[in-house]
Amino acid sequence: MKKYKKYWFYLLFALSISLTIIIINNVNDTAIPKIVQDINSGVIGAILTTIITLLLLSNQTESQENLTKSSVVYEEKLKIFNKFLETIFRCLEDGKLSSGEIVEIIHSFSLLRIHISPESSQKLEETIMSIDNSFFYVDENNTPNLKRYTKLYTDLTNVFRKELYGDKAHIALNDFNFNNFSEILFLKRTVEIKPVDFKALAEMLGNHTKLLYRNPKTENTTVYEIDSNLIDCLTQFHDFIEKIVKSISEEIHFTFEIKKHTVNKEVYVGLPYIKLNYKKQYFAHFGISEKKRLFIGTKNPNSKQIAAIETYEIERLSALKTQISNEIKHCINELNSHKNE
Repeated sequence: MKKYKKYWFYLLFALSISLTIIIINNVNDTAIPKIVQDINSGVIGAILTTIITLLLLSNQTESQENLTKSSVVYEEKLKIFNKFLETIFRCLEDGKLSSGEIVEIIHSFSLLRIHISPESSQKLEETIMSIDNSFFYVDENNTPNLKRYTKLYTDLTNVFRKELYGDKAHIALNDFNFNNFSEILFLKRTVEIKPVDFKALAEMLGNHTKLLYRNPKTENTTVYEIDSNLIDCLTQFHDFIEKIVKSISEEIHFTFEIKKHTVNKEVYVGLPYIKLNYKKQYFAHFGISEKKRLFIGTKNPNSKQIAAIETYEIERLSALKTQISNEIKHCINELNSHKNE
């Protein structure tokens, strides 16, 4: 209405004149000529039409202004809500709350309250107050309490949805539950087994279908199938190394180690390790690598790989005899020299 104030003034002024003419004409029929009366009637019709048009324009303009204002408010709310969620995520990401992060949440919440109803503000306060010391507790596998996190974010988003879409369009979201994430993060404690001999080690490998190795540096996990050919190749490799060792020293003996893992209710075995010990000192080992190769390497006095061979090249094993024999002899000589010192 304010936008057309000037027009309303002129229209009301013109309408006043026209009404005055009608009143004068009714009081005295001869005072005003017939042509003037006809023109005045037309003018009144035009004025009334203009008034109706202005009313429609005013209502349309007001509706458009309200729509624009609502759109701007909606966009502003959306930005603030998203920013608040980002603030909460950033502050909780490291699994604790510092004094600086708490102040940041308070500041962000204060800005948020400007744009929400007292009811929503109260609900958000209760949600944020659910963050206590136990919120950050983890289990024996260092896995956070995912249920607490999902409930927190669900409660926050439900308040924001109600503010954005109102009661009529608002349907509260249920807590979501990603059980698969809990399973991914859950790592059952590894069971370490020490078979008494190679036969027991081979039997354990044969009783499982998959081998699993988790790299401690990269945290990458390798899984591959265990088949009869792999066990046969490892058996040939064991017999090959055993002959070399016996030809070098009777004081070298083997110990056997293998791990068992349970992940997502599926059981795997780990890499089989056959350790070479000289006078109770562990100095070398051989077995199957994470790349599904046969390998042998030293541990003491230096850690390095001596040789590796693919299972499909098992016929080439004899070509490695001299190299492996010399490295084992070198290790034995080094151990003896250090002992004498």
